[in-house]
Amino acid sequence: MDAQRILTVDLGNSGGSAALLSQAPGAAPSVEVVGCWSVAEEEVRLTEFARAGRTTAAALSAVGALDREARVHRLLEDEGLVVAQRPDPGLELRLTGPETCGADRQYAARGALALERAGLARVIVVDVGTAMTVDAATREEDGTRTFLGGAIALGPGTHARALSDVGARLPEFDLEGPVAALGRSTPGALRAGVIVGLEGAAVELVRRIAGEAHGGLEGVAVHLTGGARHFVEARLAGEHGAALRVHPALVHLGLGQAAAEIR
Repeated sequence: MDAQRILTVDLGNSGGSAALLSQAPGAAPSVEVVGCWSVAEEEVRLTEFARAGRTTAAALSAVGALDREARVHRLLEDEGLVVAQRPDPGLELRLTGPETCGADRQYAARGALALERAGLARVIVVDVGTAMTVDAATREEDGTRTFLGGAIALGPGTHARALSDVGARLPEFDLEGPVAALGRSTPGALRAGVIVGLEGAAVELVRRIAGEAHGGLEGVAVHLTGGARHFVEARLAGEHGAALRVHPALVHLGLGQAAAEIR
């Protein structure tokens, strides 16, 4: 049987991304990121991907405005794709108010579990973008997948903009290049607060969430994803070594696998 191929579309707060998931029976899934875009260029880019002819199926996840999600859904269908909109991630949600949990968090957890060997798996997922989310999930020996919850913090760009917006006398600043914790200027101090603070938050959230969800870090895989993951990758690699798995498209992997189950 040929590999199943699904165009996955993830609409974030400030833009979106698309990937192509391929999975042959009995083989591990693979995901190829095919593009990212801003909201302004969304329709043009998605039309290009839909007309590339690499698949006739798509899966859509969105965290933003419902009218934008509906518009993208119509565009994909108009281009001849069969669209699975927000397919069930296949996770038990051990949460209070599970209906408020973002689909992107659930798909990232599903993707992380898919990358672990069959059987029991315990994971922490760190997704750094507009926000930084740190979540815990498990897979039992019988295949049951459970999302246990986590934390949501500001992503680096959002944090930087918030500081400049609320501080009347604080200058705008960028986040590029090396950073020291000891800022020698106001922009340097702001960069230190955002970047070094983000690193520290990631490390502490992983440690404490692993302790509360899994009883500690032993035997726990830490998966890192998201467009701004490079801000914390070195620090997490230093903390977790071989237990850290870096993947650019966990949301797309989980979204594609969820869609594949209903085809």
